[in-house]
Amino acid sequence: MNVKTQKAKDTAGSPSKPRVLIVGSNALQNELLVRFLEKETGLSCTFSPELDGEIIDNKSPSACLVLFDCRGTELGHLWAMIESGPPINLTGCRIALFNLDTETGSEKEIMDRGIHGIFYMSDPMDMFPRGVKAILDGEMWYSRKALSRRIMNPGKGSTASLTAANILTSREKEILIGIASGASNEDIAQELSISPHTVRTHIYNVYKKINTSNRLQAMLWVAKYL
Repeated sequence: MNVKTQKAKDTAGSPSKPRVLIVGSNALQNELLVRFLEKETGLSCTFSPELDGEIIDNKSPSACLVLFDCRGTELGHLWAMIESGPPINLTGCRIALFNLDTETGSEKEIMDRGIHGIFYMSDPMDMFPRGVKAILDGEMWYSRKALSRRIMNPGKGSTASLTAANILTSREKEILIGIASGASNEDIAQELSISPHTVRTHIYNVYKKINTSNRLQAMLWVAKYL
């Protein structure tokens, strides 16, 4: 499929429709992913081997998600491409990574850079549509394992990190992992063997301690302070 032809097709619709740009060198796989996401989400999707400024357009009112393919690409090269390319963050576009190795151990750095989510190579395909929609709806998309490592073992050496880690009890950290990963109150209650009412009380205390009011703000707090 010709990239420019696909781009013209994808950008010809309503300007208010959310858009997804997949960036990476694996042309065949990524063109198939474009078709899959279009079918499963109804979103306008485009593939480009390089970061393309045409879709990163601050004049467009539509939401935008840029998905970077990590297969065969070092994170250092990816950061350099993002920093030297169109100013994505200034346009309100969100950024996520996919095809990341589960053993990379780079989740903290990725969160610190303001990336909105990760899809691992081992993730099932049905997670892509769910994750893409969640990120475009303003949520963060990180695995429970990554969040657990971040919250239970915060960065060391930073006074802000140590202070933040100490203001929550162990139970409150477990609650924070649940709400930041998108689990419902009922799911958290079942997992921790406590009542939904107790979960709501813990959530209230967590939000009060970290000065947030919703799940997205809680996730952003984790990324900033832990």
